[in-house]
Amino acid sequence: MLTMLAEGEARKGPPLPAMMGVERKSRAENALLPSRTTLFLEGFSRSPQYRVLEGCVATSQTLTDGRRQIIDLVGPGRLVGLGFGDRNRYSAETLGLTRLEPVAEPLSPGDLEASLGEMLARSQALAMLLGRKTAPERVASALLDLAGQFGRPARQQKRGAVTFHLFPTRTDLADWLGLTVETVSRCFTRLKKAGLIDFQHSDRVTLLEPLHLARVAAGDRPLS
Repeated sequence: MLTMLAEGEARKGPPLPAMMGVERKSRAENALLPSRTTLFLEGFSRSPQYRVLEGCVATSQTLTDGRRQIIDLVGPGRLVGLGFGDRNRYSAETLGLTRLEPVAEPLSPGDLEASLGEMLARSQALAMLLGRKTAPERVASALLDLAGQFGRPARQQKRGAVTFHLFPTRTDLADWLGLTVETVSRCFTRLKKAGLIDFQHSDRVTLLEPLHLARVAAGDRPLS
C-alpha cells in the first residue's frame, strides 16, 4: 500500500530497487521493462521523464487505506513523468512489456504546450466520465480510448473493426473507471451480447462497431 506524503515530507533518499534499472539504462539507451515494473512513486523526489515507445504505463494516486485511482493509461508516443515541483504527484507502473525512451529536460515550448494540453483534455474527459457517465458508458469510453492508442485494423472482421491488446486487467479498469471488477465484467458481457465488441481472451478485444460504441459512450444510444 502506498501512502501519500504530506506537503514538505517528500522523500529524498535513493531510488527504490524497482526504479534503479530504469534510471541506469535511461542515461544511455532505451529501457525494456517487464510488466508491473514501478517507474516512480507518488510523494517521492521528482523522477525523470520518459516517452513510451511500446507497451503501456498506468499512472495513479492512492489513498492511505489503499484505494487507488488510475489517472491515465499511457500508450506509445506519449510522455510519463511530466509535472512540476520537486516531487512526484502520482505513481507510475508498466502494464505489460514496455519500452521507454528518456526525454531530455526541459522540453521545448511546443512539446510542453502540446503535452500539457493533452493532459488537461484527458483530465477533463475523466472528470466527465466519473461524474456523469453510466457504467456501460464508462466502459465503452475506455475501450474507444484504448483502441485509439493501441488498435489496428481487425483481420477477418467487417470493415472498420479494430482490435487491440488489452494491457489493463479488469481490476485496473475498475480503478480507472470508478467501478467494481464485477461491474466491468458485466459491461463487457453486455457489449459483447449487443454485437459491439468481441473477445475470446481477456487480453484481446475487437471493436466490431466502433461508431455504435461511440454513441453508447456519448450517451446517445442506451445499451439494451
